[in-house]
This record gives sequence, C-alpha cells and structure tokens, in this order.
Amino acid sequence: MARLCVLVCRVDDEEKPDELTALSRIDLPPVDPQELAPPTALDQLEGRAVHSGQEVIRRLLRHQWEALDQELTAAAQRLSPPEHPPAGRG
Repeated sequence: MARLCVLVCRVDDEEKPDELTALSRIDLPPVDPQELAPPTALDQLEGRAVHSGQEVIRRLLRHQWEALDQELTAAAQRLSPPEHPPAGRG
C-alpha cells in the first residue's frame, strides 16, 4: 500500500535547483478508513493534517535555524580569527 511522506531538502546551488540535499523525512501516519467514524471523518482527517503540518514546520524551522547559526558562526570566525600564541611559548 502506498503512503505519503514529506521531505525537507536544502538547495545548495541556485544554479542547480534540482540538486537537493535531504535534511529530514517526515512519514505521515497512514489513514485506516475503518478507524474513521463517518459523522466526524472530515474532522479527524483535519486534526491529523494539522498535527502533521506542525511537525513539518517544526523540522523546517529547526533546519533553518541550524543553517543560519552555521552561517553566522562562520562569518564571526572570519571577522575574528583565533589568535595563535607566539612560537616558543607553551
């Protein structure tokens, strides 16, 4: 049986937008029609979609934060390279 998942990917080169680096895979929970009560099936599906969407956004934001943190750390290191003690000491 087929199932759905969401991939969070990074594009490293704007010149090659189809070359992606997969960061996270979020498997969506399968839907068993037997578990859905006909009067509330739409509400149940909507609740699952909201929960899954929140997980996707959480992962996306975490990866975005990590990328920004790495970028800012690298920029700070370029501006303030570590000092090396003079030769002969230590």
